[in-house]
Amino acid sequence: MTPTVAALLLAAALAGQEQPLLPGPPAGGEDRERAVAALHRRAEAVPPGTPEARELAESFARVGRAYLSEGETGRAIELLGEAYGLDEENGLTLAELTLGYIRAGDFDSARFYLQRAEQRVTRAPPRIYGVLGEVYDALHRLEDAVAAWSEFVRFGGQDPVLLARVARTRDELAVTRGQRSLLLDHFAIFADPGVSEEVARQAGDALEAAYREQTAFLGARLPRPQVVVLYAGRAWFSLVSVPDWVSGLYDGKIRVSVEADTPAALSGVLAHELAHALLRVSARDRAPGWLHEGMAKWLEGRRIPCREVRAAAGEYPAESLAALDARFHRALDRSAASASYAQALSTVEYLAALRGEGALACVVSVLGEGKSFPEALRAETGLSGEELYAGWRKWAGY
Repeated sequence: MTPTVAALLLAAALAGQEQPLLPGPPAGGEDRERAVAALHRRAEAVPPGTPEARELAESFARVGRAYLSEGETGRAIELLGEAYGLDEENGLTLAELTLGYIRAGDFDSARFYLQRAEQRVTRAPPRIYGVLGEVYDALHRLEDAVAAWSEFVRFGGQDPVLLARVARTRDELAVTRGQRSLLLDHFAIFADPGVSEEVARQAGDALEAAYREQTAFLGARLPRPQVVVLYAGRAWFSLVSVPDWVSGLYDGKIRVSVEADTPAALSGVLAHELAHALLRVSARDRAPGWLHEGMAKWLEGRRIPCREVRAAAGEYPAESLAALDARFHRALDRSAASASYAQALSTVEYLAALRGEGALACVVSVLGEGKSFPEALRAETGLSGEELYAGWRKWAGY
């Protein structure tokens, strides 16, 4: 289970969450594409490697960078490739091409461009270190990520989000040295030395089984292998101030605390966090927090009979779906969290009972098409959010 270069490339799973550190042009849509067409016309008469070619390359790269930050990976790769063709010595463009290919799941190309970016890093602007840090973090090459980001900071980088990521990754390195990797069809699992190979394999089997079930239901698939980190105990969770009632989280990587050699609840936690990953893909980050958590509970297999909802969700549930959503955007103690998760799960269960389980997947899919939650809910169920909430209260006996 020792990682190789190829294995690490297969482990990239953070695509679409972190934005490149350089801004793209403000124009979008048709204006942006007209600008690209004009760049292509100019490029036809410009020999590669000349000063004018380097200027054009930066223009192509700026537009490609904007598409990359918006999740339009294919178009970003095309334009960054144009930039590379005009200026093969630009390390920043090479780093961003690497990131684009990782997000597209093309690991052979990612390896090719990463090697060239590393060769040119000393001749590139300091901001290349920020992008390379993203690449290494996506590959779960934490030491390389910290080294690259530290160079970015040394050259004067002050991005507060990046500085927080550097600190967090350093903390992780302090408690996770010696991790082993296990590569599966859809997952790249990294396990602390204190997690046995048998437990790591059990986790892999549980994830692959959950993946088959959840993709069949949602009609969505992960675009690349998902990184899963199995921690021995709660050392990392404590370092990043995760509440003691949380045993798993999803932040682009699935992270799970394994506190016993064969934890009975491990498969459920993994299924829950996998659901977050798939919901993010299917809804394209447009699902409200309560729907995310309710669906994740539902997809992990949890159910609450309607006669038990009041006891689980408490006598004073959130007063609306918006209020319920707000609860998932602040710190909760164990009892408040338990009640909020119960309300979210039971709302999902009520919707499934009212309109059929397929309506759940349809609402998520319509969110992925660009609709707001009220629009998606109305289109697929005929209900407004207020009607859904009122119906849930009556169904739950409030």
